[in-house]
Amino acid sequence: MSGRCLAVPLLVLAGMLPHAAAHAAAADTLDLAKQVNAQIVHRHMREDFDAFARTFSGSTMMPDTLPAGCQAQMRVAVSGMYAAMVRHMQAGIDDPVFQRDLDTRLAAAYSRDELQDFLGRSATTSLESLSADVLSAPGLKEAQEAQQQKIIDSMDEHSTANPDLAAAMQAVGAADTACEQLQMDAAE
Repeated sequence: MSGRCLAVPLLVLAGMLPHAAAHAAAADTLDLAKQVNAQIVHRHMREDFDAFARTFSGSTMMPDTLPAGCQAQMRVAVSGMYAAMVRHMQAGIDDPVFQRDLDTRLAAAYSRDELQDFLGRSATTSLESLSADVLSAPGLKEAQEAQQQKIIDSMDEHSTANPDLAAAMQAVGAADTACEQLQMDAAE
């Protein structure tokens, strides 16, 4: 094969190398961003959520003045609502579309070295502090807050975003109405 015949494929290959290297670097940065999200940001959100979810108990959030005839029905309804709220919030935090968006935003906001630094600091820095540092880049905290607001906004008995949660909230409303009727009947 002549030198000229080899030169053309080598030139083509040489022209593709910078593009391939840039693509590999971007993929590497995205992989690091996914690790930062999973090990720091998402983990912190999950830990906060888990602490919040532990406070949900059907018995702790019921008024002491609830008549005895209402307590069982109300306890079942409220417990069901709390369970549905916890599932709804967990699904919102774990939402794959949100997680992929956050991965992409992290990869765009930080260099490969910065992402590696975050991962390296995870052994010596509190998760809360490290997550705040990660989310300090423009648009990241706002994206997280927008997701949290989306979760809260869809916690409504008339929402179509989560029919199970809406039904559980309606059950609490029905139990409350039945309890009020019981109280009015007892007062007569």
